[in-house]
Amino acid sequence: MRRLACTLSASRTPVRVAYTGHGFTLVELVMVIALSGLVAVMIGTVMSRPMQGFVDQSRRAELVDLAATAVNRMARDVRLAVPNSVRINGGVLELLRAPSGGRYRANLAGGVLQDPPVCAASPCTIPFAGPLQLNELALPANLWMVIYNVGSAGAGNNVWTPAAGAPSVISPRVSISVQGTELYLTDAAISGFRFRYASPQHRFFLADQVVGYRCSNGRLWRGEFDSLAASYDYSTAAPVVDKVDCANSSFTYTPGTNIRSGLVTIRLTLSTNGETISLLQQVHVDNAP
Repeated sequence: MRRLACTLSASRTPVRVAYTGHGFTLVELVMVIALSGLVAVMIGTVMSRPMQGFVDQSRRAELVDLAATAVNRMARDVRLAVPNSVRINGGVLELLRAPSGGRYRANLAGGVLQDPPVCAASPCTIPFAGPLQLNELALPANLWMVIYNVGSAGAGNNVWTPAAGAPSVISPRVSISVQGTELYLTDAAISGFRFRYASPQHRFFLADQVVGYRCSNGRLWRGEFDSLAASYDYSTAAPVVDKVDCANSSFTYTPGTNIRSGLVTIRLTLSTNGETISLLQQVHVDNAP
């Protein structure tokens, strides 16, 4: 009995179980945060330069693409210019565009072959040799006809100063149609007109528009005009490209000589968000009239 009691007494004694707990102290948490921030700063420092370089390169590539598109558009118009018609007027590049041309033959007026051609009445018929050269899909109805534009000073000697009622290198703007191998110039203004000079190569050009480029207010503008004037209003011109630094953009023109062709130099500078690119292109102009 005594042994049993002892046993029971022993069995009723409470047993203490010890638990060992693990956690972060405030000091450890602060150290982890500080180390994480340090690692983040190091990673950001290492990665920021390549990322910024990528962004800058993308921005420069966009500017180069915009400038190249604008310069190529200008070069295309310059290559279609009537010989000796390119001019720089107060920082504005202007030219008389001729999408078509060919070689004429002397026309018959008053029973006599005339070279340069003479238009006694409307319609005026001027034959041409071979197929008509077309640089556009279709010609508009009203055009100028140009023969041997020498580009010298004096009324009638260049396309910008036609001589009204007197021989000139450029005809009035009239309706021109093609029938077989003959050009028909139809308009009351063509009656009594004659061209000033005969072309040694019998070349003629059909011009449709005056094309001009002007840089202002951070944009390059392109205008088309259907009349000949000393200057033009570009308020309704179409924008070609924006983000242009007009102060550092320029157009220059060097007329041709007897040993080289004319040269148009286009410098276009674009700038945005601290990035600036300059594109330079030179376009040769065939000034042989």
